[in-house]
Amino acid sequence: MSPSDPTLYEVLGLARTASAAEIKAAYRKAARNSHPDQGGTSESFHRVTEAYRVLSDPRRKAAYDRRFGQDTGAGAGGTSSSTSSGSGSGSPASRAAGTRSAPERTAADLDRPPLFVPDFSPKNPPLIPLALAGQQVHGAPRRPGFFARIGSNAAGRFDAENRTIHLLERELLEDYPAARLVNGLHIPDTGPRGGNLDVSHVLLGGYRMAVLGSLMASPGNYRWDGQHLLHRGREVSTLRLADAVRTLQSRFPECNATGWLVLHSPNGNPFEPIVDYPPRLSRSAPATLHVANPGGLLRELRRFFAEGPQPNTVQLPVLAPLIDASTR
Repeated sequence: MSPSDPTLYEVLGLARTASAAEIKAAYRKAARNSHPDQGGTSESFHRVTEAYRVLSDPRRKAAYDRRFGQDTGAGAGGTSSSTSSGSGSGSPASRAAGTRSAPERTAADLDRPPLFVPDFSPKNPPLIPLALAGQQVHGAPRRPGFFARIGSNAAGRFDAENRTIHLLERELLEDYPAARLVNGLHIPDTGPRGGNLDVSHVLLGGYRMAVLGSLMASPGNYRWDGQHLLHRGREVSTLRLADAVRTLQSRFPECNATGWLVLHSPNGNPFEPIVDYPPRLSRSAPATLHVANPGGLLRELRRFFAEGPQPNTVQLPVLAPLIDASTR
C-alpha cells in the first residue's frame, strides 16, 4: 500500500477505536454508497467489502492492527516492506489484509460451520425458530395451474426450477453449510415498472445474495451480451431478474445482490456450451445479471460467495423476510 492508499479504517470512514457496532453501521452506509447500482464503482465496492471482511472478524482485525501498528516509512497508513514489495494483484485493501485467492478461500471459508447473526441466548431468542434457521432449503417452485401450462413455458420453467434446486443441493449446499436457499418468492417490485415479481430462487450466504432464475433451453445456442438474451435472433425473457436484483438490493443494502439466469439443457448435460458470449464481455466482471449453464453457474457461485465478507455468516434479519416471501 502506497502512502496515498487508504487504510481499511479510512475506507469505511472509521477511527481505529471503532466498536463492532460502529464498523457494521459504517459498512452498511459505505456499501450502499459504493455499490455500482447506486452510482459507485466495482473497485470501490470491492474495497468496502474487503475492509469489512477484515475489520468485522476479531482475528483478522487483530492481525491487521498488529501490522498497522508496526508500519514504518509511510506513516500510520503505510505497510511494511514485506507487504508492499512486488507488483501484487487485487485491490490495496486485499493486499493489506493478506487476502487469499478465491479457490483457496472456497475450501477454507465455505466449509466452516454457520455463525448466526445476531447472536441469541435464552434471554435473547432468535428472530426465527432455530429449526427453521438451521434448514438449508426453504419453499418450493410455484406449480403452474392447468391454464398457465397451455400455450406458455410455465411447465418448462417449473421443471427448470426443480433442476436448479437439485443441482444446488447436490453440488453446493453440502459443501457450504451457511448457505440458505429460498425458492418460489413473490415480492413487490419497488422499481418504476411496479407490480409483483416471481423470483425462482434466492441463495443467501454471508453478506452476498445470488438471485436466480431457471429456464429450460430450447435446441440451439443462446447469445448473451450482458443486457439481452437472444435465441435464433429473438429476444428471450430474463424473467425480470434485473428488476428483482435491484429490488432486493434496495431492501437489503448490507448484501451484495447479483443475478444469474441458468439455462438447463434438455439432455441434462450441465456443461453443454449452450450460451455464446461476445469476446468483449468479461464473465468475471461485476454485473447485475449473468447467464450461464448449470456447470458455469456452480463455478461462478462458489467464487461469488468465497470472495464475500464472512461467508459462513447466516443473517437472520435477511433470511426471515425471504422465507416469508416464499411459497411454503
